[in-house]
Amino acid sequence: MKRYNLSQAAKELGVTRQTLYYWIMKKWIKPKRDYRNYPVFTEEDIKNIQEWQDKLHEE
Repeated sequence: MKRYNLSQAAKELGVTRQTLYYWIMKKWIKPKRDYRNYPVFTEEDIKNIQEWQDKLHEE
């Protein structure tokens, strides 16, 4: 299973690292953590965040 770090996930989602970090701090998204306690995202996480983004843009 592919895992994405913060920069890779941001690129996949079309947002900046800072935006993704802000969402994590606000607890709007909850990434898994690696052994260094860095946020990591799975392909499933990316898909779920994209769906959440799409829903926000609909409103």
